[in-house]
Amino acid sequence: MIGQTISQYKILEKLGEGGMGVVYKAHDTKLDRIVALKFLPHHLTTQEAEQARFLQEARAASALNHPNVCTIYDIKEEGDQQYIVMELVDGTTLKHKLPIQKESDVLAYALQIGDALHEAHSKGIVHRDIKCENIMVNSKNQIKVMDFGLAKLKGTMKLTKTSSTVGTLAYMAPEQIQGAEVDGRSDIFSFGVVLFEMLTGRMPFRGEHEAAMMYSILHEEPESVAKSRPDVSPEIDRIIRRALEKDSEDRYQHIDDMVSELRRIQKKSTRVSRASLADIPAIPTSEQSDSASTAVSSKTQPIQGPSRRGLMIGAGVVVLLVAGAAVYFSLFRQQQSIDSIAILPFTNVGADPNTEYLSDGITESIINSLSQIPNLKVMSRSSVFHYKGKESDPQKAGKELGVKAVLVGRVTQRTDNLLISAELVDVSNNTQMWGEQFNKKLSDVISVQEDISKEISHKLSLKLASEDEKKLVKRPTENTEAYQFYLKGRFYWNKRKADDLWRSVKYYQMAIDADPNYALAQAGLASTYVILPEYTGVPLKEMLPKIEAAAKRATELDPTLAEPFAVRGLMKNSVWDWSGAEEEFKRAIELNPGYPTSYHWYSILLRQQGKFEEALAKIKRGLELDPMSMIINLNYGDVYAAMGRYDQAIDVYKKLIELDPNFPGAHRNLADVYLVQNNPAGAITELKKVREIVGTDKSYGLEYLGYAYGRSGKIEEAEKVLDQLVAFSKGGNAVSFQIAAVYAGMGENDKAFDWLEKGYVEQNSSLAYLKITPFFAGLKSDPRYIAMLKKLGLEK
Repeated sequence: MIGQTISQYKILEKLGEGGMGVVYKAHDTKLDRIVALKFLPHHLTTQEAEQARFLQEARAASALNHPNVCTIYDIKEEGDQQYIVMELVDGTTLKHKLPIQKESDVLAYALQIGDALHEAHSKGIVHRDIKCENIMVNSKNQIKVMDFGLAKLKGTMKLTKTSSTVGTLAYMAPEQIQGAEVDGRSDIFSFGVVLFEMLTGRMPFRGEHEAAMMYSILHEEPESVAKSRPDVSPEIDRIIRRALEKDSEDRYQHIDDMVSELRRIQKKSTRVSRASLADIPAIPTSEQSDSASTAVSSKTQPIQGPSRRGLMIGAGVVVLLVAGAAVYFSLFRQQQSIDSIAILPFTNVGADPNTEYLSDGITESIINSLSQIPNLKVMSRSSVFHYKGKESDPQKAGKELGVKAVLVGRVTQRTDNLLISAELVDVSNNTQMWGEQFNKKLSDVISVQEDISKEISHKLSLKLASEDEKKLVKRPTENTEAYQFYLKGRFYWNKRKADDLWRSVKYYQMAIDADPNYALAQAGLASTYVILPEYTGVPLKEMLPKIEAAAKRATELDPTLAEPFAVRGLMKNSVWDWSGAEEEFKRAIELNPGYPTSYHWYSILLRQQGKFEEALAKIKRGLELDPMSMIINLNYGDVYAAMGRYDQAIDVYKKLIELDPNFPGAHRNLADVYLVQNNPAGAITELKKVREIVGTDKSYGLEYLGYAYGRSGKIEEAEKVLDQLVAFSKGGNAVSFQIAAVYAGMGENDKAFDWLEKGYVEQNSSLAYLKITPFFAGLKSDPRYIAMLKKLGLEK
């Protein structure tokens, strides 16, 4: 067609070709201007209905008059072909500029694209094909959005790697793929894809063919932009995540809302630091303002006959002060109501497993610091770590957790350098209350956490007493090396697995070696020692001196710590010192009413004694403080089971399994209820899952399986379990109570009592459950059972 004249347009050269037609450069001979002609694909214009629809939309698009929209001049026909006459943009597509290195350039382009979409949406026009190939950047660095009004038609699914189809599909919103009604929110999704691509040079959703691409868009979450661009503001990442929500109801509902947030980031990044009121120079007198030097004194001067210029400056200052006061009091009123916060797990940028302890530890340290503030509800670690590894929208997470503010952050470590970014989000309106980036040395990690905690306190307008302020900035150690060892110890302690708990002991000890006066490290060591018997089978007798020594040292170094008192409570509970344990738990709660573990362990003590109503009250309080804790929820179900409220217990256990199918405690305790309900087959099914999860080299849950086999008459299988438990016993594990349980299930009561006596001698902590466990229900009429309860202090 080059060289031909069609109507008044002489075709000069071919500019490009794509799925939506062929574009030529042409000379408008009537108006003497250079234009672009876009000849539409034949399939778009052959059907009468499609032709009418196209013409209607093209006419609407031609009415757009905006500097960031490529202008449509005319719509014409040549034979059986239709073509659009449009503005010729001298430049290149946005695709050829990817990735864009400067955040400021990305924002500048994004705002222009957003303005173009706003113009279209305000006229009722949905683009439906926003992608980098349809966005031009002209020679003046100005954005021109192309192809407004062209419909995206459904086609057949081709399992090929054709770039034209997959390239366009990659920008489609889920509802567009599914053939549902599209609106401006569909363009917002595509805009989010464009933003992601501008920053990373890659697509957020990928697939080898159209079917795989569709699946990715419909079902997979995109990775964080920060993974490849840690330098980018966390606010931009949050905006992209919201734009890419699968459900259109969860996205920005209007493009101007998204543009407004982008513009706020741009203003913030270019904002010049303002002088404080104390630094504002005095308003010059007429004499000073007329002087040739026009110097302004920094000292306060008496105002004598102010000039017109002086009055104008004074009025301007007053206006600024009034406006500033209005903004301040508006924000103050808004922030006054914020009395709860969740610190979501800081993202470990780069996903290096060797530095995961650092992102987790910073999160936990900020939680612990803010928990010292009275009247501020701070979600516990286990509740917020439910969101670890997930690309969670802060507003959505905040609503799920029932808090009014959410802190999100990212940690990037490069050798000895740390880049930590943090953003505080108001859940009510999804706006940023505060954000900051810290580029520090690894040795400064403690001070960064202090800064974040103080900023949050300030931004939430929390009025702190002097003692509370001291707690907020109190440094547990000045030794950075010790602090890093402590974080590693805490990291492995939270995993609750035998090998990891031993690693935890090692790192806590290294922290103490680096700083012998580190109270938190001593408390952490005590907390590990006290749970080792349950998870590893190590005899409690071996741990008791170590638990006592670490807990005592922790309280000597810092008498205000609640954790070592709770540890001593659990320790005394394990050796059947019921009154002593209760005193320790009460002291822990007094020191820190917001520490959920104290209520959790106290509830176990009360349940073991048969005080079920009190136990229920305590575990409910623990759940209020830590609603997402798997272990606290497990014990919540256990209280119901002990009370005979089996349906409620089963409901709790099944919900836990739904949350985490590999949580062994839920399967084990569900099996326990099945046994009470005379359903040994159901119990065996659950207990086999437990063994699959924990592995055959661990004794966890083995007694439940042996008991179930015995109850169902499968004596041979029960004896095999006994052989395994005896082998564990010979290996140094304290499993006498467990062996007694299997014998009880087999109906061999004498052997059961023999092993219970051995358990008493070895101080097996599981004996604390003797009064309430269903294992020994068949022994309750035996005088030896009552005698054992009396020895344990569980019966008077």
